[in-house]
Amino acid sequence: MYALKLIPATKDYIWGGENLKKYWNKQSEKDVIAESWELSCHKDGESIIANGEFKGKTLSEVLDKNPQMKGKNALKFQFFPILIKLIDAKTNLSIQVHPSDEYALKNEGQFGKSEMWYIVDAIPGGGVYCGFKEAYSIQEVEKALRENRILDVLNFIEVKKGDCIYIPAGTVHAICGGLLICEVQQNSSLTYRLYDYDRVDKNGNKRELHIDKSLKVIDSKRVCKVNEEVKVIDKNKKLLASCKYFTTTQIKTDGTLKVDIDENSFASITVVEGEGEVIVDGNKETLKLGDTCFIPAGSNYTLNGKLTIIEARV
Repeated sequence: MYALKLIPATKDYIWGGENLKKYWNKQSEKDVIAESWELSCHKDGESIIANGEFKGKTLSEVLDKNPQMKGKNALKFQFFPILIKLIDAKTNLSIQVHPSDEYALKNEGQFGKSEMWYIVDAIPGGGVYCGFKEAYSIQEVEKALRENRILDVLNFIEVKKGDCIYIPAGTVHAICGGLLICEVQQNSSLTYRLYDYDRVDKNGNKRELHIDKSLKVIDSKRVCKVNEEVKVIDKNKKLLASCKYFTTTQIKTDGTLKVDIDENSFASITVVEGEGEVIVDGNKETLKLGDTCFIPAGSNYTLNGKLTIIEARV
């Protein structure tokens, strides 16, 4: 076993910036990289393995042939349960909401989405919209939407580097410009847009809105807080968020740190600060800013160096 270093798929959405290409060593023919899909088995953009025995193969191809590498918890799902991204928001993302599994499976034939944001960097005063200023009725939310004043009722949260926000399905949200985020989410691309600032794409067309669908899935009473799920584990680790699909942990080390993995889940590690190396079964891989590795279930790993990583498990 070894740490499978991943080559991400990249997306050049209209709100994206240049930071991931300039400073995070992400490769693209386009100048803009809005999202880097670091760990992905999703058909819209799969991760490719960069090293070792499986070099050149997609992660999903390797896991299909070696399912034990996922761990017992992931095997309970009919498809790989999580997707991990780096997001560079130069301007605001649309105001959006994701449905629950129950609604999405019944009406869309796919799963819904809960997600977590770890703030890697933020401009002064930068923030996110997440939930509402107070608990509203769905009729009040609809009225605000129809009158084009949805921003007036949303909760704007100013954030800083190291903050974390958990966004369960049904939560209205948007990342605003000037943020770099590590996102861990359900493996789904199902999104309903409520508002998009009347922007147009390169062809002069406005992006589609999904107001009627959104109103069926919005949790109009959801009021979010920054770091509301965060718990200190020990001097090196903080639990950031945990749900049915993922558990995310911030791990910091300045030296050597051994991390145990049992047979229940793989571990994904994404470097959000510093550099060093990861060792699995005696096999060393260098780690630099933005690198993501998949570490198979049952394979303990050791970190060397001055590093901050976001670890995800199922």
